[in-house]
Amino acid sequence: MKRLSLPLLFFCTMLLFSQSKIDSLQQAYTNAVHDTVRVKILQELFGEYKYDSITKAKATILSSIALSEETGNIRLQIESLNKYADFLGSRSSYDSASIEYHKALRLSEKINFNSGLFESLSGLGNLFWRKGNFEKAKEFHEKSFEKAKKSKGQEDVVHYYNNMANIYVETGEYVKAMELYTKAAEEHKAKGNIKDYGIILGNIALIQRRLEDYPKAIVYLEQSDSIFNLVDYLPGKAFVEYSLAVVYKNSGKLKEALKYNRKALKSYELLGNIKRQAYAQYTMGSINWEQKNYEGALVDYKKAHDLSLAIKDSVNVGYCLKAIGDAHHKLNNNKEAKENLLRALDVSKAIQLNLIEMDACESLASIYESEKNYGEALKYKNMFIKVKDSFYVKEKRGLAAEIEAKYQNEEKTKEIALLESDKKLQTLQLAKRVNERNAIIALTIILLLLAGLLYNQYRIKQKTNKELRELDELKSNFFANISHEFRTPLTLIKGPIEQLEQNPAEGLKIESIKMIRRNTNRVLQLVNQLLDLSKIDKGSLQLEQTEGEVFKCLRGAASSFSSHAAQRGIDYKVQIPHELFWASFDRDKLEKILYNLLGNAFKFSDDGETISFSASYLDNELRIVVSDTGKGIPEEKLPFIFDRFYQVQQGTTREHEGSGIGLSLSKELVALMDGTITASSEIDKGTIFTVALPIQKIKTGTLASEPTFPPNPNADAVKKPFELERKVNNILPRLLLVEDNPDMSYFIKEHLQELYHVQEAKNGKHGLEAAKQNPPDLIITDVMMPEMDGVELCKAVKSNLDTSHVPVIMLTAKAGIENKIEGLEMGADDYLTKPFEPKELLARVKNLIEQRKKLRNRFSQREVFIDPKEIAVTSLDQKFLEELLGLLEQEFSNSNFGVREMQEHLAQSKTQLHRKLKALTGESPGELLRNFRLKRAAQLLSKKADTVTQIAYMVGFNNLSYFAKCFKELFGVPPSAY
Repeated sequence: MKRLSLPLLFFCTMLLFSQSKIDSLQQAYTNAVHDTVRVKILQELFGEYKYDSITKAKATILSSIALSEETGNIRLQIESLNKYADFLGSRSSYDSASIEYHKALRLSEKINFNSGLFESLSGLGNLFWRKGNFEKAKEFHEKSFEKAKKSKGQEDVVHYYNNMANIYVETGEYVKAMELYTKAAEEHKAKGNIKDYGIILGNIALIQRRLEDYPKAIVYLEQSDSIFNLVDYLPGKAFVEYSLAVVYKNSGKLKEALKYNRKALKSYELLGNIKRQAYAQYTMGSINWEQKNYEGALVDYKKAHDLSLAIKDSVNVGYCLKAIGDAHHKLNNNKEAKENLLRALDVSKAIQLNLIEMDACESLASIYESEKNYGEALKYKNMFIKVKDSFYVKEKRGLAAEIEAKYQNEEKTKEIALLESDKKLQTLQLAKRVNERNAIIALTIILLLLAGLLYNQYRIKQKTNKELRELDELKSNFFANISHEFRTPLTLIKGPIEQLEQNPAEGLKIESIKMIRRNTNRVLQLVNQLLDLSKIDKGSLQLEQTEGEVFKCLRGAASSFSSHAAQRGIDYKVQIPHELFWASFDRDKLEKILYNLLGNAFKFSDDGETISFSASYLDNELRIVVSDTGKGIPEEKLPFIFDRFYQVQQGTTREHEGSGIGLSLSKELVALMDGTITASSEIDKGTIFTVALPIQKIKTGTLASEPTFPPNPNADAVKKPFELERKVNNILPRLLLVEDNPDMSYFIKEHLQELYHVQEAKNGKHGLEAAKQNPPDLIITDVMMPEMDGVELCKAVKSNLDTSHVPVIMLTAKAGIENKIEGLEMGADDYLTKPFEPKELLARVKNLIEQRKKLRNRFSQREVFIDPKEIAVTSLDQKFLEELLGLLEQEFSNSNFGVREMQEHLAQSKTQLHRKLKALTGESPGELLRNFRLKRAAQLLSKKADTVTQIAYMVGFNNLSYFAKCFKELFGVPPSAY
């Protein structure tokens, strides 16, 4: 009967359609002999009907399912089921679509049909994407990708790229989305899939629209629209109309936006696409909002909300609720506004929609502030800031633009390479026609010349690439170092200012003000150096000579380092002639040279060493010598120290990081003054810099008095700056702060000392010794430090059994993701980038210490089954606990086994074992052994393994009354009642 009913169905529909393709397909169906061919024709007819007549499309695809099932062709049945499910999903009948996809999935698994499995899994992924369940959508798309790889279907892989990119767009991960769209676009363009290529261009336009790059979005949309008009693809045209409406609305062109949005609304109604209708209705509300018609906007937002709710589109429901709340607020309906915004907040948290969560928090804060409920306003403002800090839209926009530029450059490179190939081919053909008789000789000569040119170009290119790589490496190191140079002082400036902003009545301590001034001068000095280098490169830096006393200038520059020398116990020797030396010179540039040379000498000298500064004048030449007894410079690196961006020591463990421009600037300034600068050095003996400047003396004389220049005045009386004095509170948690910058160490300790007992260490080596000697509750360490950096410290702490349980927070000015990954791979428990909020550091310290307390409490609970994997936080701690519990399991019944035997077996001293177990479990070794025996006794009692007396002996207790007492203390009941 089914076969007889199908021709009758199509005979009736032939009267309603005049299109030649539909007529020809119906005729082909009538003439077809094999049922397999008929099913294929029905599927094609479905493709023609589905955008024009929903009823006929549904009837056609159901007929194809029935016919394929009747003929027993499972593959065709799977194809028809997947097409029907896709049809239902596009019209928001998600539950019905899911049923059909699962039917197709079961049949595909039955016959191991990889292509069918891909279509079903991909379709289910798209269903969950439409519903806003992105985690579930990712799960199904990942499964579909595995099937695509097995079947080696490249088109399926391309569809996977597009599907995953759609999810990343909704979750705001635009970089990943752009990467996948780019791959899909290249594949579709290469294979001539014009319609699919147009869809990808539209999707890329969607990213540009969300990134607010509207001109670029319009370009992509116009390209996409031309393709959809060419292939007469109605869903594509509707998408372009809606996207243009949004773009023009966001650009302030409301008239054009209204025109395109009305078109899109009609198109989506014709297609029966409820989800897109909801979007267009939402945009209509946004246009009314821009026109300040808030009542009209509220009506449109509610319509969009009802449509989205009907199809369970959680994403758009969240957007609509937020918009409804804002509209109510504008209409002074604050109660309804707060209700809708709170609902929007719940939806956004449930589906991890950061943008809505951020906007809803900001709107709630604004409403509560208008009601003068400042407590609630502050609460939601803090929530807004927290979400905003974790969602860098602008940064993602830059990265997406970079990927797009990379794609465009690759396309241009391919075109250039193709043109060059054509040109070479034409040249060879022309040479062959001109001289056929000597073709072989000419070809040989050309090939030899070409080979020679190519080889020469290759050598030049290799040399150029090597130089560019070296330059790039130098520049990369420079920017990394200059970033570190700026971030640290900015942190120390920003912190006290924020503290003053939050507590203006308390003011700032004089130490904090001095710290701000020091670090402001440090930043200003760096900026001035960079500006001077820029002027030198442009040739605009000129000498500004004025008459003055040269030796007096030298004394003033040298004296500025006296207090620093006294503070560090450095023997600072200054030898400047005590005579009048009047000349015409550029005082500012001479001082910059001296400050750079003396600054380097102090930077690379340890406390207690010797630094000398001498000046002399002979044969119309001022000679300045700066020497130190520091570590020295290796002979092979000495020729490069005046190169721009060059640094003798590289890496995170260098003792004195800098920008790599000080000596380069000094050399440029000396050259500007027609002088020379040279350097000599020996390892572990020191370095000598010699500057010779031609200066014409105007007049000489003898000073009336010869001022003395003491190198170390009151050296013993000088106190170290920012010494924080407080009484040690042994009840407070102990923190170890490892930081080589005194200002940064002071800044951090000032914010932590009220809640924690803070011990300081000036580098990683000292920090490791302090941690081993007396393990703290938590370690805070900088990354870039002398002798041992923070990464090595973290690795050493986590690989040592005595300290492996101690949490580590790493602080660094390096903001790259690779630096963060490196720190976390070494076992760091948390990672903070400078500049950071002191409140954030406090919160993270508190969270890590609380986590350790919870782990100890977890171990000390009354549970009789103990799993070390639930307690330890590192593999080393887990291994230690597994070994310990294995030992207790083996020896718990031995009444002679005690803490001493435990120490011997684990090769730990009494102090080490006690400290380790207290940190991990909150129990001493004796308590741990006793409680283990009691828990094992409880386990045996619960199974009624024996009498109480026998069980007490079985778990190693010789005294029954002591056993009963301990058991009751732990479990609250005597053994007989357990």
